[in-house]
Amino acid sequence: MRNMLIIAALMAVSGQAVAQSAKSCLTQPEAEALVTYALPSAIRAMTTKCTPVLPATTALIQSGPVIAARYQIDADKAWPVARIAFDKMSGLDLTGTLGEPAARGLIEAAFGTGLAEKVKAADCPKVDRLVDILEPLPAKNMAMLITTLMELGSAGKQKKSPFQMCPAIASRK
Repeated sequence: MRNMLIIAALMAVSGQAVAQSAKSCLTQPEAEALVTYALPSAIRAMTTKCTPVLPATTALIQSGPVIAARYQIDADKAWPVARIAFDKMSGLDLTGTLGEPAARGLIEAAFGTGLAEKVKAADCPKVDRLVDILEPLPAKNMAMLITTLMELGSAGKQKKSPFQMCPAIASRK
């Protein structure tokens, strides 16, 4: 039953997110908080997805759970801003509708499940290589890297994603 509720909410969120994206954008801190919040569930999802196809000695299999646990500390701290960012993207007030624990669980599941569905088993060696290269980065730097790559990847694209970044007002130091 819980999975059915998650699927129904995700379907509603994804449709509303596309409509909402034209109206709002995420600031750099909001985007980074959202990515920081998503990192542990993304790493756990990739570890689960890739365990059947990667050797037990790979970085993802050996370090994935440790990295996810390390990033969870920063994810918990990022939750208040990540919630605002997710609500802004989706046009919903999930915490107000579902309560905080359910909203957190739904958002975590959305990121983990969404990522796991997009990555093919054949991509697992590449994911493992990325984990091996980026593992020393703290969650903040990882979030900054991911949001910057997303900005670069979406620059000049006709099709807009629901994850829209506001134009930068001033450069970061």
